[in-house]
Amino acid sequence: MKTFRQIGWNGIRLTIPCSWETHIGGRNHLIFEEDFSPILEIRWQKAVKKSTAKSRAIFKRMQKTYSTLHEKKIPMEWSFLTEKFHVTCYGKQKDLPFDTGVCVCNNCKTLLFFQLSNQQQNKTAQLLISSLKSLSCPCSASDQTFWSIQDFQLLLPSSFDLLDYSFGAGLTRISFRRARLLLHTCKLAPADSRLSHQSLEEILGNLADIPDLQMQLSEDGTICEGHRVPTITSQVFLRFKRKKPFVRAKIRHDALSNRLLAVVLESIRPIPSEICQSISDNYEIIQV
Repeated sequence: MKTFRQIGWNGIRLTIPCSWETHIGGRNHLIFEEDFSPILEIRWQKAVKKSTAKSRAIFKRMQKTYSTLHEKKIPMEWSFLTEKFHVTCYGKQKDLPFDTGVCVCNNCKTLLFFQLSNQQQNKTAQLLISSLKSLSCPCSASDQTFWSIQDFQLLLPSSFDLLDYSFGAGLTRISFRRARLLLHTCKLAPADSRLSHQSLEEILGNLADIPDLQMQLSEDGTICEGHRVPTITSQVFLRFKRKKPFVRAKIRHDALSNRLLAVVLESIRPIPSEICQSISDNYEIIQV
């Protein structure tokens, strides 16, 4: 049984204890809890490359938010933060330790703030320090971005930007965009219950929302691939209806975790099968 796991969300990455529960507060907002009690909250704002004035405005708004707090000296055990960030610490009361940090990345100028809870417990304090030591922001990423929330992880080219997400009962759906290419990743559970009512082909067709998707099922029945390559006339008709003509999709049954993992790509141009295959290969369930 693992005691720590990596979390990745929209450019932010850190290692946390498996006993912590991760909640998505927004596109740039993570909340960590243990036994329904808050432990750590992180928010961030990526720097605006083409507008330093806008970046400064964001920073000023952040400073204004903490104008009622008391600035604190960075404790020795937290000095590791200064290796990556310009850091200012705050506290709600003068006679209590700091509980809020405002950071600006030395490299990419990402603006990040974190809020701490339960520092009174030595064990929790050490886990917080360990987790924040592992914190990396977008400039630390290579040409790929690591996504890992709940029980899955996904490695995507960094050219894909987060578009939308939905964490529903039994269905997690996260959408991305790269130029005119749309990507939807889906996780469904429990697989056995869903497969007792529908086939893999039917489930994939519903996820892609395309009735005429051409399907191919693997010999063992655990993987189904689909695609749509319409004629010129159909392309014009679909674009008139504001739909992406070209589609590639893949779904697989992970029997060990009782999950279904699906990838759906849509574009106005033909989609190489290698793209769908590569993304699917890097989309998996992790044991936590």
